[in-house]
Amino acid sequence: MISIILVLFLCGTSFGFSKRKPPEKFEFDRQIRVWLGETDSASVNTSGEMIIECYRNGDRGEIYYTSSAIEISAGERGITVMDNNGILALDLTSVVFKPRFPNVFLDYDEKRYRGFIECDRSGDDPHVRVFNLIDIESYLKGVLPGELGERTEDEYEAAKAQAIAARTYAIWKLSSQENDRHIKNSIDDQLYLGANAELPLLNKAVEETEGMILTYDRLPIAAYYHAVCGGSTTPIEKVWQSDGLPYLTGAVDGDYCQWAKTFFWNEEFDMERLKTNLSNYFGGKGKLPRKGFGKITSIKFKKDHSIGRMVEMQIKTTTGEFEVESDQIRWALKKASSNNGILPSTRFNFRIKKAGGSITGLELVGAGNGHGIGMCQCGAIGRARDGASYAEILNTYYHDITIEKIY
Repeated sequence: MISIILVLFLCGTSFGFSKRKPPEKFEFDRQIRVWLGETDSASVNTSGEMIIECYRNGDRGEIYYTSSAIEISAGERGITVMDNNGILALDLTSVVFKPRFPNVFLDYDEKRYRGFIECDRSGDDPHVRVFNLIDIESYLKGVLPGELGERTEDEYEAAKAQAIAARTYAIWKLSSQENDRHIKNSIDDQLYLGANAELPLLNKAVEETEGMILTYDRLPIAAYYHAVCGGSTTPIEKVWQSDGLPYLTGAVDGDYCQWAKTFFWNEEFDMERLKTNLSNYFGGKGKLPRKGFGKITSIKFKKDHSIGRMVEMQIKTTTGEFEVESDQIRWALKKASSNNGILPSTRFNFRIKKAGGSITGLELVGAGNGHGIGMCQCGAIGRARDGASYAEILNTYYHDITIEKIY
């Protein structure tokens, strides 16, 4: 028997949390921890009434019931909890906010959440870490709007495919972590927007696929996905420095994702922007020479024509030589048109601009948006519009997998 156990902070059966043991294959606690961020001070509110449980080194102390906003802050000796009348508790290692009744929500950082809010301190870190403790099915209802956007009835099978992929990714990620097991609420894992972003059609897709995941050799797969593949997806070992996986070997997507606004793109860098982006990237990696990044004298790219993507970038400057491989090219170049965004994809052609023998800029014309591994979300939508079922969509992008209902 293969057993997958997710180690969780808190388990229970109230407010929709449950623990089920499906026959023979999986033992799985459905409540998960979602990282919401780190803060020095914050407010937690409720749509009804909430319970506040205060902990010191794992021992529960004070318990309060309130319908008022509660302020938390990081003190020298722990977390401080306050309401409008003053301090409720001091020097806490953690505090958990729970809705007192079903259908009551908690508000944090201008978002509404199902489940519990947990705030804790980790070691010597002076900041407060904030988590949403939530049933995985409720969590998915806050993921699909961020990852797939509002969809129509003819795209419903893509929503079901997304629900299964996102559920699988969460279970795989949590079961593969060795230490503080949680999942981030950003594109580092999955974009999670909370309860006030939920959409009826997407909620229905979650409910109709409840407990369904993708497995390979009876284990949950690394169900990566991305926005737009640009024509074909990519074997994982071609993008990240990792071993190949038999279910992530790439797939031809044709023009199914070509309807997406981000299918085609172009970025044009002047020398100032190019030097700034590259200097910041290599500086962050601790790879800048003492004299700084220098003046760019040469830019070269290497393309793997079997996948149509750049797999290497070489930069020469007056102070040194720099090299970036595969998907990291997106982080090194970033966007010319945005201060924060990364390059949409490594599927591009390039033109180096020169004047008087010197490089003056770089122009990229590309296709796709994302790392290119696993399911192409816009391709899935295109296939659903064309009549494909969620099973057909998933078997297109993930090879030799089984769709299983584990609870």
